Parts: sequence; structure tokens; C-alpha cells
Amino acid sequence: MTSLNILLLNLQSRLLGLVLVVLTSACTVNAAGETEKLNAQKPGIIAVDVAIAKPNTTHPPDIFTGTTAPIKEVLLRSQVDGQLQKLAVEVGDLVQQGQVIGKQDDDVLTTTVNQALAEREAQVAEVANARSQVGSARTDVEEARLALVQARGNVLHLQNASQASIEQARLEAQQNKIDAERQTQLAQAGATNEQAAEQARTLAQRSQQNLVNIQASSVQEITQAQTAVKTAEQALQAAEAQVAIEQGTVDAAQKRVDAQQSVLNQAQEQRSYTALTAPLTGIVMERLAEEGNLLETGDEILRLGNFKQIKVIVQVPERLLSQLRVERSTPITLDAFPNQTFTGKIVRISPLANATSRLLPVEIVMTNPGKISSGLLARVNFVQPQQRQVWVPETALQTNKGSSSTGKVQQAQQSNSSRSGGQQSSETTASQKATLFVLKTTDAKPYVAARSVILGERRNGQVEVIQGLKLGESFVSRSSQPLKDGAFVSRSAISESPLLERQ
Repeated sequence: MTSLNILLLNLQSRLLGLVLVVLTSACTVNAAGETEKLNAQKPGIIAVDVAIAKPNTTHPPDIFTGTTAPIKEVLLRSQVDGQLQKLAVEVGDLVQQGQVIGKQDDDVLTTTVNQALAEREAQVAEVANARSQVGSARTDVEEARLALVQARGNVLHLQNASQASIEQARLEAQQNKIDAERQTQLAQAGATNEQAAEQARTLAQRSQQNLVNIQASSVQEITQAQTAVKTAEQALQAAEAQVAIEQGTVDAAQKRVDAQQSVLNQAQEQRSYTALTAPLTGIVMERLAEEGNLLETGDEILRLGNFKQIKVIVQVPERLLSQLRVERSTPITLDAFPNQTFTGKIVRISPLANATSRLLPVEIVMTNPGKISSGLLARVNFVQPQQRQVWVPETALQTNKGSSSTGKVQQAQQSNSSRSGGQQSSETTASQKATLFVLKTTDAKPYVAARSVILGERRNGQVEVIQGLKLGESFVSRSSQPLKDGAFVSRSAISESPLLERQ
């Protein structure tokens, strides 16, 4: 037998097998159809397709990927210019906050500190000298004040003494005038000689002149004393002004000392920056400089991270925003540890979504058991409530008026499509009520019971049942005729295995 004959025989065998399969399928379908027709012909019995209530398995839980990172990450940078003399830690080392982990050259900064210190000491000496001048000026003020008091006392003394002298001279002149007039009268009466009268008149004139002289002398002395008082007052004012001037010099010198102290403090602070200290307690993630490198201000030296907690940031679509909340727990898996599931907690939901992708950053934090490092691939599972609910076909539902809800769903989908520019929406969030028929049995004779259910989302011909149907219950997914509560039914050949419940 040639190879061509063998090939022809193989083809004939395959064609025969295919014909047999087609005939068998046709017979099965015809048998099922005949069964349904017979059941339909029975009075009061309606052929139905029965399904079992189960969760939605066509839409797996939403899983989002992110990258692990320490809860806090800090870059240690150089704060001064200088050579890196020592760096005492390696990648992976644990450091404590405030621990000295490196040193930069501080020779130039030490010289700057010494210069600032010397300048401050010189300015402190200036302040001391200025304060000494203030003391001297205040001594002058006290002396001028004492001189003023003495001058004023001298004026008062002169005034009292002049008044007494003038009063005595006036009394003497007045008495001598009376005596002269009496002697003149006696001489005219011949009681005394003319010479005695002349002497009395001469004495009265001298007494009057002496009064005038005393008055003039008193006025002159008092005027001189008052002039001395004014001079003393001016000297006091000048001394007080000098005190103010010297005090101003002290204040100015003290301000220069304070300014120089600030320069000194800044120089000392700059020098303190040459000692590199850890800004947090954590682990060295990366060395970015080596000993001997000449660093400028702002150059990176080390990257440190606090790994007590791990954060993961994932980009979440806006449709899940209403289901997420801060403090909500969520499972996290890492490809590095495939057999472990970690629990994280949402700590931050960004208020700003990407205008193009409509994604929002969500930050999740979890406790680090000690082995999770940075940069690992993390998968976050936001388990949605509807993924644990019962989902049924749209054909299983009837509205309150008794009609199927399929047409209404199609209208809603068309409306969503027109609002989104022709693109059909995959979700409809509006809830509504409908009627669903649950399969029951009495004496092994199945019937249906109408049950009111509350609906949730709709996806690809499936409807979420929020309330009214439990997992595992048998319900009518499609019927050949409209159903009523208590109607007897027969299960079609394509029905799922029913879980009949006795009433």
C-alpha cells in the first residue's frame, strides 16, 4: 500500500468521526428540545432555566502595583565646603539619630572662629573703656550738681546778709538824720554851738551815703552769685549731656560686640557642621561620597532610611475612590516573599488626580517585620464589597410591572454610551428594586417563589444583588413564559444542578 493510500484512509477515518460527533450532538439537542416541549405541553408547568446564586467570578479583584520604600528617607548633605576626611559607616549599617558618622576638614573654619573670637574680645575691651568714660562723666555730673547747690546757697546767704546790712545802715542813717535835725534846732535856739550841729549833719550825710554804698555792693554781690548759679547749671547740663554721649558710645560698642558675637556663633556653627551626624535612626541605604572627596555645600554624602515601617504608593483609578478611606486595612503581597501576605493601612489619599489617566496616588503603610527592603515590587489588593455579593443574569429579573428588566438595562447602557461620546459604560451605579423567582420544591414537585431583591451594579449582562438572595440558592435565570408566585416549573436540560429548599 502506497503512502498516498494510507493518507486517504486517515482522512476518511477523521471525516467519519466528525460526522458521528455532529449526529450525536444533534440528537442530544433534539432530545432536550423534545423534553422542553413535552414539559411545556403539561398543563400549569413552565420550562425554566435554573441557575445557582454565586459571586461574580468574571471580574477578579483589583490589584495595583507599587514599590516599597522606607517610611522616612533622608539625604545627608554637606553643609560646608571642605574635604571629607572620614566616613565611618557602610551600606546596611544601623545608625542612631545624633550619632557622629563622619568628619570634614575644619582647619579654615577654625581659623575663622579664632579671628572672630579675637575681634569680639577687642570690642569687649572697647565697651569696658566706654563704660569707664561714662563713670567719669557721671562723677562730673555729681560735682557740677554739688557746685550748683553751693552757688544757690551762696546767693541765698548773700541775700540774707545784704538785707541785714542794708537794714542796719538804714537805721543808722535814719538815727543820724534825726540827731542832725535835733542839733540844728538846738543850735538855732542857742542851746548848743553851731559846730556840734555841723558835725551831726556831716555824720547823717555819711550814714546815708554808707546806706547807698551797702545797697549797691549787695546788688553787685548777689548778681555775681546768681551768675555763678547759672554757670553751675550750665556745667551740670553739659556734664549730663556728656554722660548721654558716653552712654551712646557704650551702646554702640555693645552693639558691635553683639554683632561680632553673632559672627562668632555662626563661625562656630559652621565649624560644627564638619562633624557629620545622623539626622534619624535608620539604615544606611547608599554611600554617595568617599573619603578624600572635596565636597561643596549641598553635595550628597549618604542616603538614610527609617525601615521600621514600609510605605507603598499605588495609582488607583477614580472609580474606586468612593470605596477607599484612610485607616482602612488592605492585604499586600511582595514578589520577593511569594508565600506571605502582609497587612497595610491606608494613611493618605491624594486629593489630586492625574487629569489624563484619572489615577490618584494612595499611600499605604505597613509594619516591617525586619526583612523588607526598599525598591521591592508590591501588589496591593483592594477587595471590593461587590466582589463578595451575589451576581445574577439580567434575564432573571422582572420589574414591579412584571416585565423583564433587560430592556431597561439596555436603555440605561445606551444613555451612558451617548453621554460618554459613543463609548459604552462598564458600570451603572444606580440601585433599584426588582423581582426574582427562587426555585422551591414540595413533594419533589418544583415551583417558584417570587422574591423582591435590591440591585446594585451591572456589568456585562450581570447584575449585583445587594439584598434578597443568598449564595447557593437556586433561582430562575430564564423562563419560556411569564412566571407568577407559586407557579409549577420544570427544569430545562441546560439548568445547573439545583439546590432545592423545602418550604
